[in-house]
Amino acid sequence: MAMNEGQPRLGCGRIIDDVWESIDRPASIHERTCRDCQSARAALEHLEAVTRSMRDRDRSDPALRPSRRVRAAILMVARAEIRRSRRVPLGTTPRGTIDISEQALTGLIRFAASTLPGVRARRCTIAGTREPQTSPAGPPSTAAVDGEDVRITLTVALSSQVRIPATVTLLRERVGTIVQAQTGITMQQIDIGVEDLYDV
Repeated sequence: MAMNEGQPRLGCGRIIDDVWESIDRPASIHERTCRDCQSARAALEHLEAVTRSMRDRDRSDPALRPSRRVRAAILMVARAEIRRSRRVPLGTTPRGTIDISEQALTGLIRFAASTLPGVRARRCTIAGTREPQTSPAGPPSTAAVDGEDVRITLTVALSSQVRIPATVTLLRERVGTIVQAQTGITMQQIDIGVEDLYDV
């Protein structure tokens, strides 16, 4: 086997990766007559068979199944990836739509909540539609900043020293102001849920 430009090649000049890519298909005319390719295919077919056998054996072994804690961690990462991939449009320009990931937006909302003394942000969810609202006077607006229907639900823990109604009102204003200033999004609805009180 010779080496050429960092890629392993067979004696016939073929790159061994090309043989591997076609291992699940019948041998080509060249492979049926080339001893180098026949030898490589035999070795790779044996490797594929051993790998498949080990994979099937591992699947049937209860000791190798992930624990509930591991599955929960995997699902948590998967949910985070989904949230990261979901986008909220900020506006439309001649070059296309500008948007922000849902994860980044929830991070901004949590930051806005943390700027208020006596408030600890817990969970934040975002709902809404990506379709612009339709104006009675004309077609749907192409600007997503004012037309986007963005609604959030934020749960918090409050200090036992603060007045809950006044703090919730101020928190709603603070979140709306900071998000609008940083992203241009005007929140259509901000639901605040107080789920816990803590001592200072």
